[in-house]
Amino acid sequence: MQLTEARIIVLVENQYQELELWYPVLRFREDGADVRVVGPSVSEVYASKLGYPARADLTVADVDLDAYDALIIPGGFSPEYLRRNPEMVDLVREADAKGLLVAAICHAGWLLATAGIVRGRAATCVVTIKDDVINAGARYSDEPVVIDGNLITSRLPNDLPRFCAAIKDALAGREPAKGGALPVAADPPASSPAYTASAVLKNRAAGPASANYRAYAVLDA
Repeated sequence: MQLTEARIIVLVENQYQELELWYPVLRFREDGADVRVVGPSVSEVYASKLGYPARADLTVADVDLDAYDALIIPGGFSPEYLRRNPEMVDLVREADAKGLLVAAICHAGWLLATAGIVRGRAATCVVTIKDDVINAGARYSDEPVVIDGNLITSRLPNDLPRFCAAIKDALAGREPAKGGALPVAADPPASSPAYTASAVLKNRAAGPASANYRAYAVLDA
């Protein structure tokens, strides 16, 4: 397929790594792909590790995987939050089962491990979580990009040019998704990188009288 035909999901959660989210989003939008950022909520803002805000275009409930060609998982510490969300774990597992291109960089190996899709497959990740990926059954190697079927993995922001080139090459060798039309996109998209205030990460109780908590972000007024 041509990149102008590609439909790509990029996952977002709090503590994402700035380049690992925005580089693929902007890189593939520049080439004409339809890129949708998917998060737990479209009404919340998500803070990067350095306070760069992001918003989701869609939630998991809005996604018909048959209409997409690829799913990209940025790193940072956002995969730790993503892997706690059963809907996100199921989305990744089902994307792999349907044969979508699944691309993960840095700490995104955590989410692959939780989804159970690296067992017996070649993969890489940031070296600090290699034990997690190995214990999940992957054949780990310390390479900029590792490709195993529909799975593309990479290590660090410096590897992004090769990571995105591998995604582009893989898409070029595939047929476009057969699913229906995507939800109408806002213009500009909710996932625009433009912002006027940084995002601040906070915590709140997971529920009434709960000693557990969940992270959330607010814009710094």
